[in-house]
Amino acid sequence: MTTAFYSARVEYALHTLLNLSLVHAGAAPSATELAEFQHLPLMYVRKLLTQLEKSGLVTATEGVRGGWRLARDPNSISVLEIAEAARGNEGPLFQCQEIRARCALWPRSDPPRQAVTGVCSIHAVMIAAGAAMRRELASHTLADLNARVRAKSSRAWRADVESWFADRYKRRRRRSA
Repeated sequence: MTTAFYSARVEYALHTLLNLSLVHAGAAPSATELAEFQHLPLMYVRKLLTQLEKSGLVTATEGVRGGWRLARDPNSISVLEIAEAARGNEGPLFQCQEIRARCALWPRSDPPRQAVTGVCSIHAVMIAAGAAMRRELASHTLADLNARVRAKSSRAWRADVESWFADRYKRRRRRSA
């Protein structure tokens, strides 16, 4: 079993925001529609949207025409922001346990000073790796992801996505009229 640095919640957040960036500008998908589109549990998507709203990435409107929209232009939303918003307070990507202070060659209570002075060499590498990953994620925007998806998708698929959300939006409006 492998453990991911970023949980499935980050992937779901990225897909949810990508879907919001793909819908027609006039539509505002509901949490139900966003969950249904990706076959995700509704309660999970609601919690995720609330978390993304607190981070300033999406806004909610109430009523018949209500739903979820991006709070900002996709060009100004970085993948790093989305990942951090979805991760919440999960803590750092690497947590040094100071294993270097525990070695069979010296008593636990008295490791040599040079063994425990400064940042652990392993921790330093992990800090650098984390910084490189953050830089890479920050260098991509939601608009970049949207462009990649559009470039590899057919026009028919793109039209189907817009139509799928637009049809559900229209149905909601008709039901309440």
